[in-house]
Amino acid sequence: MTEAMVPRFDQLGALGWRDRALDGLNCVLRCVEAVLRFRGLDSLAVARALNGPLDPVGRDLAKDFDGCRVDYRMEFDDGSRNVPFVLERLTAGEPVMVLPDRFHLPGDVYEGRYHFHDHAVLAVRWSADDSVMTVLDTDADLDDGFRRHWTLTPELRALFTWVGTVTVTGAPDDSDVERYFAERLARDTALLSVGAHALGELLDQLTESGLGLVTARALHVLVLGDIQPQLFIYGNALAVPSPSGEEPVLPPEIAAVRTAALDARVRAKRLGIALIAAHEQPDPLAVYPRVMELSRPLRTSLNRLREALVAAGGQESPPDPGASARLRTRFAHIENTCFPLRQESMT
Repeated sequence: MTEAMVPRFDQLGALGWRDRALDGLNCVLRCVEAVLRFRGLDSLAVARALNGPLDPVGRDLAKDFDGCRVDYRMEFDDGSRNVPFVLERLTAGEPVMVLPDRFHLPGDVYEGRYHFHDHAVLAVRWSADDSVMTVLDTDADLDDGFRRHWTLTPELRALFTWVGTVTVTGAPDDSDVERYFAERLARDTALLSVGAHALGELLDQLTESGLGLVTARALHVLVLGDIQPQLFIYGNALAVPSPSGEEPVLPPEIAAVRTAALDARVRAKRLGIALIAAHEQPDPLAVYPRVMELSRPLRTSLNRLREALVAAGGQESPPDPGASARLRTRFAHIENTCFPLRQESMT
């Protein structure tokens, strides 16, 4: 297959991605975005396909979308069982997302240490002649098109513990912005008001108890991989900038909501990026309390988004006493799935 016949990471045409791949979307969503682009969707259609409920508590940004679906296969005990499926799909011309077990990823900082699953790549080509798989990786070299080339050795097969395929589930949503916004306003105001409160309580708990090495990583996945993209996608689903970078002209109440959503996503990004930087410090536990001070601007910006939604005609939800517990359960799931500390991986 030629380069034009497979997905690619296009930094210039992507949503966000001004300073880094995590600018706006996470690595999973960059893979999904690349597939949607490959299927012919433009920027607004991609944003609306990736959009969904504005729900910090219940929405899973790995799979819950309005216009597409990701179907996952998980074989955490033996990733090699997923390899025949991956090769079959690639041979048929279908890209496959891979969240590799970094314990088995050659050259990775966690190779031979931890079975972490906090990164995604998109497999786009398989060469049976030389047993080489080409994957798109946001951490790879721009000059090589963000590509890596994996030789499928017996050892490498073990890393395919978590894989998925992307399906477009409907025609692109091209409704005008006022109708699009109105159809979602009541739902999203209620969910955001509950979710912002629950997130605030979780941040309070983590600040009070102190972040550990795993909880800090789970928090960066939550705020950088879930909260930031929800806000960023929501803002761009209302309107995307023109190719020249000019901001769209919108009705004032919708413009205020869009501005508030995009401002809140910047606050989430700053907290997440600061957490990642803290992980690499000689004594990260000493740095995390200072980083958590960045949670205050995030909470303030989420309240401003809630106020903008209400001003546009939305209604807040009554208090939901179970929301905080549900978010805490979801946070624990991120800890246990992405960062399992198995005895055999400890060093």
